[in-house]
Amino acid sequence: PTLARFMASHWATEAVHIVPVFGERGALLEHGVFCLFYNWPLTIRRRIRQRIRIRNKMKPRYWHIGLCAIGGAGIFGLIDYIYVYFLGRLPLLRDIWWLVLLIPLFCGAATTLSARGASLGKRFVGAAVCGCLLGIFYTGISAILGYASLNPNSHIAISGVWRVFIFAILSVIGAVITELKLPES
Repeated sequence: PTLARFMASHWATEAVHIVPVFGERGALLEHGVFCLFYNWPLTIRRRIRQRIRIRNKMKPRYWHIGLCAIGGAGIFGLIDYIYVYFLGRLPLLRDIWWLVLLIPLFCGAATTLSARGASLGKRFVGAAVCGCLLGIFYTGISAILGYASLNPNSHIAISGVWRVFIFAILSVIGAVITELKLPES
């Protein structure tokens, strides 16, 4: 792994010389690429090892996954209710795209932060389960609010499958970003 990492950084810094930098030979760009491909992965590995040592002393926790999904679905349900009240229709996912991005990301982050002693893989699986549950609960809320009667040309099952798929992926991305951005403990 060390040799592979060194070779990746070596080839990346050699490729940087192709980029024309006026008045300089590209040393700043080369340094940035080297830090990105060599130093940053080493820093991440050191942080993860440190967190693993700390987390091994804690008991894993998984009950919070359902609570995160219920909380996110509650926010979506509130937005749906507001749309129905003021506009007389349920929003499409593209109408609330910023919430479709943010809520699953936050659910994934909350899942990984609250997992305590769970391993990294189980944290990511937990985030995926949270995203799936979020999609299922949100579809249920839409069905309760009368999705079929407010959107006669759409199918609740197809919408639900897309929600589960999108929310699961975004929740895992939120967990990964959180794990990478956590400060050293």
